[in-house]
Amino acid sequence: MRRALAVALCAGVAAGCGGTAGEQATGSAGAPRTTAPTGIAVVAQRRVDPRLTDYTLKTTALDEETGVRVLLPAGYAAHPERRYPVLYLLHGRGGTFRDWTAHGGAERATAHAPLIVVMPDAGAVAEYTDWYQGGRAKLPRWEDYHVKQLVPWVDARFRTIAARRGRAIAGLSMGGFGALSYAARNPRIYAAAASFSGALEIGSEDAWGTRVADPALWRAHLPIDLAPRLRSLALVELRTGDGAPGPLDRRGTKRGCGACVIERILHPMNERMHERLRTLHIRHVWDDYGPGTHDWPYWRRDLRQTLPDLMRVLASG
Repeated sequence: MRRALAVALCAGVAAGCGGTAGEQATGSAGAPRTTAPTGIAVVAQRRVDPRLTDYTLKTTALDEETGVRVLLPAGYAAHPERRYPVLYLLHGRGGTFRDWTAHGGAERATAHAPLIVVMPDAGAVAEYTDWYQGGRAKLPRWEDYHVKQLVPWVDARFRTIAARRGRAIAGLSMGGFGALSYAARNPRIYAAAASFSGALEIGSEDAWGTRVADPALWRAHLPIDLAPRLRSLALVELRTGDGAPGPLDRRGTKRGCGACVIERILHPMNERMHERLRTLHIRHVWDDYGPGTHDWPYWRRDLRQTLPDLMRVLASG
């Protein structure tokens, strides 16, 4: 069932998985290969618009080059003395690092926010974990890259508030899994975490082995098992629909649509996570908004509604 759902998360809903629509670049620029002490080398960079730049990186944690999109706040260049908090914003299965600006309205939503938004790629499968063999991590090591390499690289390259109080992480679908798993596994890195339609119990047999053979690896990564470690965060948010066509879906959307089916399957996972946090007396925002499908209109709204909460708990520069 979970393997079938994992495939469906990619194939069932093209829009919800990110799609292929790109953005027209307003300019491009090559960059010399530079290596940071984090294990990351900048292979190239391209300016998409005045606030947005794409970077192509080579990292020791991955077999291939990878992309990351960085969205700077308005006025970043005009205020060289100012430092900013950072939101790491994760895409879903079948998506890319361009999704949140191509489909998710991230640039518009943050137009007036003093916030740097970093949108890393996680590969087409978007598992948000290192792979293991014989109990040892092997390539690809997505968690090592996203947490141990990318965070220091961002802090070194941009004027960030380079501390836990200056970092948050959020994501949609598998990115919601990644946000909560990373925050729980690395509680000294992030002050806040948010999941939108999170695939919170979709693990990876390719990365961890089967639940029967390697139960400890599953427990070490699934947010519901790691829930006690979210207690120290200043903010945890869960937002989900129930899979019925809702007010942001196209008129005439049928209840059996691909985005409906996926959200309907994921909804109980989010309910269980909410109940787990409630039982542990961990304060959190629970937005079970009823009718709504696994698609971008809802995630755009989730981001808009979550941003003010994040800005209240993140440090300002």
